[in-house]
Amino acid sequence: MSPLETPPRAAPRAAAPLPPRAERVAAVRALMGEPDRSVRHLAAGIRATARRHFDLHVEPLIDAAWPGLRGTAFEEKLRIGACDLYASAPYTALLCAPRRPPLVRVVTGAGNLLPLPTAALALLGRGAMELLGRYAYPAQQRSIALVAAFIVVVDHALDHCMDDPPALRGPRLEAVIAGRSPADSPALALTRALAVAMAEGLDPADRGAFDAAMERVTGWIRAEVRAMLGEPDPSGLGHRLAGVEGTIDGLLFPVVRYAGEGARAWMYDVSLFVQVMDDWFDAEADARDRRDTPVTTGRWTLVDVAAAWHRSADGIESLVRASGLDSPRYVRFVRAAYVLMMHEVMEAMAVRPDA
Repeated sequence: MSPLETPPRAAPRAAAPLPPRAERVAAVRALMGEPDRSVRHLAAGIRATARRHFDLHVEPLIDAAWPGLRGTAFEEKLRIGACDLYASAPYTALLCAPRRPPLVRVVTGAGNLLPLPTAALALLGRGAMELLGRYAYPAQQRSIALVAAFIVVVDHALDHCMDDPPALRGPRLEAVIAGRSPADSPALALTRALAVAMAEGLDPADRGAFDAAMERVTGWIRAEVRAMLGEPDPSGLGHRLAGVEGTIDGLLFPVVRYAGEGARAWMYDVSLFVQVMDDWFDAEADARDRRDTPVTTGRWTLVDVAAAWHRSADGIESLVRASGLDSPRYVRFVRAAYVLMMHEVMEAMAVRPDA
């Protein structure tokens, strides 16, 4: 069984009536527990670094390709999705990597050994992220910003910015990304600009990881089209796994040389939790759009939301220990930072309009 799948059941479950959305949100808040706010400085440092590189590398592409994006709801959605959600994962994986680069190794080693209280550890982490964001690993951070934005823009373009019938959207979007077809709308122009920028200046090792990730992105696009067409998914998961794999392989390629396959497995779990939660929150909108998801068909319930959450939260502890950072105090600290960041993601999703 794929690590992304929920455990097999003896028979498919009938889709039971769901509680109201507000109750579903409250249930997720309860299962996630109360976050430890004393780690907020580390979370803020990660997101500030992500936003700094978004400003450096993505904003100029928006100005050139899609200036009309300014002041729209999607502009804020792009920034939040790219910086607060997607970019946080590779930065967290880098901090927990078994082959951490020198600056990261020094800071995380100090945090693991020094008997500092949680708030002081968080301030140390924030200071390290400031240094890293300004002076270290510019190529990797540029790639993180670009690929995080690319994922958000591709998803938006496919769902909201193409008038083609669903069967034609995927091939045309793939052709635009590859440069085989003109980008004849601002959204597609930005998609193409991000794809070109991501591929520029990669060394051979990163190039191989990038090409493999883009293959996964292609698989994600094709799965989205199959979902739009209402084609059945043999796994029963509404073609969701291709999106999990495509987004995570894209996000991991800038840091895979440091992070390795353990980080990939953990990031899959994080992405799956976000997808399960998203479908759990948006069941009414999906039903109105006549799009079957594992929630609307009864495959995913609150039990599955909880299982995905605990797997991702427990997984960050395993990832830290595997990197050699095994002080119980430090492991708890990293878990607390992850829990806080995911709480903030959950709250942002919870307040979205149900549409």
